[in-house]
Amino acid sequence: MLDSGDVPQAAEDPVVAQASAAPKDEEVARAIAKLTPEEATYFMHQLELVQRKRKIQITGYLIAMGGWLVTMVFALVYAGTHNAFVVWVFLVPFAFVGAILYGFGRWAEHIWKTPPRAGAREPQAALPPVAKP
Repeated sequence: MLDSGDVPQAAEDPVVAQASAAPKDEEVARAIAKLTPEEATYFMHQLELVQRKRKIQITGYLIAMGGWLVTMVFALVYAGTHNAFVVWVFLVPFAFVGAILYGFGRWAEHIWKTPPRAGAREPQAALPPVAKP
């Protein structure tokens, strides 16, 4: 039988490790510091939009899960209290989830595609300022 020490281990490719690693806050802050003020404002606006879009999407997922649970319980109760053909009632929870996910997805896409209003507030810096070397 082979021990785990007998099996050759593949060395991790540094390019793959770098591509899969999330950038650290300091690296992002240094990269933003190198941008012009207009570019930095645009980048921060895009970063805020991505965060808002993800927040809307996760809220939609959570509401859809809760709604599915509630409507499935109602479907089970309805099916248990009626003796007629009620298989259709089990489609309602999935239609509800589909409608919720569709609505939140449209909302998130609308937020993403809406251009900033004239005179809108400046994006709030999500990263601490880094002194230029």
